[in-house]
Amino acid sequence: MNTTPFRRYWILLAALLGLCGGCSSMESVRSTMRDRIAGVPPKVRTVNGELRQVYEAAHQTMEKLGYQITGGGSAQRRLEGHSRIYESDDFKTCRQRAILVRLEDLEGGRVEVQLQMTEIIAEDTDRSARPATETPLRDSTAYDAFFDELERRLQAPGSK
Repeated sequence: MNTTPFRRYWILLAALLGLCGGCSSMESVRSTMRDRIAGVPPKVRTVNGELRQVYEAAHQTMEKLGYQITGGGSAQRRLEGHSRIYESDDFKTCRQRAILVRLEDLEGGRVEVQLQMTEIIAEDTDRSARPATETPLRDSTAYDAFFDELERRLQAPGSK
């Protein structure tokens, strides 16, 4: 069965919405993402800076790495985002990454940054679309890339 890329995006969207069991709001989708990755401990680093400054640097880091911000805020001390959807050459598999950043204000001008990432994969066989799977990334260079870029932004002149 030959399908168009446009149809594939609708299949992925339907599969992603199916993960949350027919929920009607984006907050429910975000809550589902948080619940699915709750069993995998976040990667944690402590950085120098005030909470607002670290939040802004984390926001800029996510955008620099290609994530669109989909939730959170400075008052909530968290950011959520999703990468663009990547499609395989044969249009049978779509992949997307989700990111969740939590910030904890510490004493002495330090902030703890907790980072969790997942990969969302939707497959379409010749007979039917399979439900999307969401797998936490455990040991990925993506974590190092995020923390390296965050540190670079915090150390840049004029960032304080």
